[in-house]
Amino acid sequence: MEAVRAYELQLELQQIRTLRQSLELKMKELEYAEGIITSLKSERRIYRAFSDLLVEITRDEAIEHIERSRLVYKREIEKLKKREKEIMEELSKLKAPLS
Repeated sequence: MEAVRAYELQLELQQIRTLRQSLELKMKELEYAEGIITSLKSERRIYRAFSDLLVEITRDEAIEHIERSRLVYKREIEKLKKREKEIMEELSKLKAPLS
């Protein structure tokens, strides 16, 4: 039974790590986008996609959106790291009696 639980935890750990890596990549994309937006000349237009339409936004609105998104991603990454640590501890407890 412990082997089944360990396998389930390994699968969950793999999913969490994949999701965390995906969010970290999104964070890098946000940093890249912020760099582009802050370096744009003021006469350039910035658009944001909402479902099936594009809306023109200001540079400040774009930066604000990036900052909010970054905070959400950071919060989620921290939750995933915490869960990853919990799983690692649980796995080590399961494997300890086997050694």
